[in-house]
Amino acid sequence: MAIRLSGLAAPERNEPGGTEARQALIELAQGRTVRCELDGTRTYDRCAGICYLDGADISEVMVYRSVARNCPRFSQGRYAKAERQAAAEGATIRAGYPLPAYCRPH
Repeated sequence: MAIRLSGLAAPERNEPGGTEARQALIELAQGRTVRCELDGTRTYDRCAGICYLDGADISEVMVYRSVARNCPRFSQGRYAKAERQAAAEGATIRAGYPLPAYCRPH
């Protein structure tokens, strides 16, 4: 089953940083047991939810590693701290991947 990581904005494969984001997710999860808490929503025919590896929120790890961004509209700020920490440590994803319009609160 395909799952969309709720609250996460990551570049698509054809966008700058997309290959890196995809590779980072593969390296994190491939061959490991992932536990997901689905929230009942669907986007682009995928169920959405928060997924964990060994108790760590995968989206938070992706944001902290600067291969994805916090999507405030859907995260309710859950990954804002990880994004600030990544920026303080020199992450540059904000410059190369502007926050998508769908992530901005209405």
